[in-house]
Amino acid sequence: MFNSLRPSPTLTQDDVARSLRMMVLEGVASGALFSLGSGGFMAAYAIALGADNLQVGVLAALPFVTQMLQLPAILAIERFRVRKALGIPALIASNLMWIPIGAVPFLLDTPGAFAVVAVIGLLAVRGLCAPMWVTAWTSWMRDLVPHNILGNYYGRRLAAITGATAVVGLSASFFVGWWEGASSDGNAILAYSFLLIAGSLTLGVASPWLASSAKEPLMPAAPESGQSAVATLVEPLRDKNFSHLVRFLFVWSLTSNLAIPFFAVYMLSELGLSLPVVIGFTVLSQISNVLFVRVWGPMADRVGSKTVLALSASLYLLVILGWVFATYPERHVLTVPLLVALHIFAGVGAAGVTLTISTITLRVAPEGKATPFLGVASIATNVGAGIGPIAGGMLADYFSVRALIVDFGWISPSGVLELQAVSLSGFDFLFVIAFVVGLLSLNLLVALHEEGELPRDMALSELTSGLGPMARAVSSVPGLGAVSAFSYGYLKRVPGADVAIGVAAYQLAASSQAAVTSAIRGRLLVREVAQAVRGAVDEAIDEIEDSAGHGLELARHSTRGAVQVGDEFADQIGRAVHGAVLGAVRALNERQIEPLEALRGAGYGVVQGAVEAGQDPAEAAIEAAAAAQVVADELGMAQDEAANALAKGLLEASMASGEEVHSTVRRALLPELTGSDASECSDGN
Repeated sequence: MFNSLRPSPTLTQDDVARSLRMMVLEGVASGALFSLGSGGFMAAYAIALGADNLQVGVLAALPFVTQMLQLPAILAIERFRVRKALGIPALIASNLMWIPIGAVPFLLDTPGAFAVVAVIGLLAVRGLCAPMWVTAWTSWMRDLVPHNILGNYYGRRLAAITGATAVVGLSASFFVGWWEGASSDGNAILAYSFLLIAGSLTLGVASPWLASSAKEPLMPAAPESGQSAVATLVEPLRDKNFSHLVRFLFVWSLTSNLAIPFFAVYMLSELGLSLPVVIGFTVLSQISNVLFVRVWGPMADRVGSKTVLALSASLYLLVILGWVFATYPERHVLTVPLLVALHIFAGVGAAGVTLTISTITLRVAPEGKATPFLGVASIATNVGAGIGPIAGGMLADYFSVRALIVDFGWISPSGVLELQAVSLSGFDFLFVIAFVVGLLSLNLLVALHEEGELPRDMALSELTSGLGPMARAVSSVPGLGAVSAFSYGYLKRVPGADVAIGVAAYQLAASSQAAVTSAIRGRLLVREVAQAVRGAVDEAIDEIEDSAGHGLELARHSTRGAVQVGDEFADQIGRAVHGAVLGAVRALNERQIEPLEALRGAGYGVVQGAVEAGQDPAEAAIEAAAAAQVVADELGMAQDEAANALAKGLLEASMASGEEVHSTVRRALLPELTGSDASECSDGN
């Protein structure tokens, strides 16, 4: 047994691959267990115990505050250089501590002050064990995961953890609902006890066993620096670039945790939602997290973790502000739809933030000094995350009996008209404060330098793929009709809104791509592709309140995704283009959307998709023009009118892609155009 805890001097590729798989499974077990003692479950458990907002904040803060013990953990690992042997016992102890935490209702009266204090004390004891495992694991993974796949690996691992957490959380919430209905009032709280104890004995045992099955690379020899322990811990703060990261991690963690721990409390106490519904919203957020972590991970490898962190953090801030409108000023008919949208985008933003906070620390930490640098970064993160819930609980209690109301009134002989411009009360103040401080924290990220980072706009273009040059109307966010009422030029000034727009564009393009790929794998007919794209567009339109003003963008992103069918279907690009144009234009025509705008958008998407997929844009343009002529009769217009409308989009996209692409597409299109339109398009207008 002890031999399995020793580091391995050399690792084969098979050793690394197997160890990475084991660490994914370990994360799944640990994450599923922690989901039973955090978030909505811990909030509901705390309320059942009789905790107030401040005590809920303290419970949420403890796992983070105790991470200060990473300081001696860092020194121990640097001294003994055996991460596995130090970390596994600590993991076992911390996992088994959920047993006494869950047993409190069996031993003390609930609800009651002593029960709350007992749980707080036991969580503090658990916190004494966890930092050693966190420190050992972070340094261990720094040496185990190849740097060229950091984002991709952490993305897949996070997706697996989130998926398992969603399944366990939803199942457990239904158990709580069933138990509360079947038991007497005094025993309802025991549902949480059973879950925590059972989770500790199963998931809590599996987690360290899986971790012990992974290989630990031998740590590099400690540098002969002669530094004292204090100097070792202070060194990361003297590194100017790394200190920028430390400051950001502290402020961001504090800011986000002002609000995050109270989302569940807000839904349970203020909105009166049941625990299964609250956990259901959490699962919805986790599903979107799983779907988009697969986008953020590879993107972080291409454009840099810092860039993706800035995007996802700004989106999450927009989500925090959105909670203000869930009850503005009271619960309203749009409360539940808004909660759905907020949880979807919270999952998208959280996926990027969680992933990149891990990877950016690994990328910025110097070689050979991983443990102290990663440890200091983790301490900054956890101290901020520990202060945040406590401050949030104090603010929530303070503002619970206060309100800010600003009215506008108009008095005339015919009567009095009053409009309520601002109405903030209770948790609303908390969400607004978190949003404002969060904006300030993003400024700290600007000074950080990451090797290989690309500008924010380049990363955003991977989501919107050139939305700015074309957009007169923005792609609508499925399920969030309010966003569709604004132009992109306005929305992009709102922190996080540009990312939400990019997410919408990505969703429509991805749906079209998946549908067309499936059709091509089938009968390989143009009509099959057309039907697939038509279905994707119909589905997007059904979720949009006002689609009439967005025909251009709907056509653009549906055809763009359809053309990106991948190298394996390169010989079918003509069928994909032809069918995509037919399907998109037909779907939009049925919804009474301006056909000229639909054709123009379809043309733009064809060239854009071809360029992004590495296909011949000229060939794609010719096929698109042929499709426009086919669909002209259905639209009630002349063939040359339809072809010229589509060609405008083709040429606009080619101009946005560079002079070489523009020249190629223009030469290919000239035979398809007639009259003055040919002259106009040949000039690039």
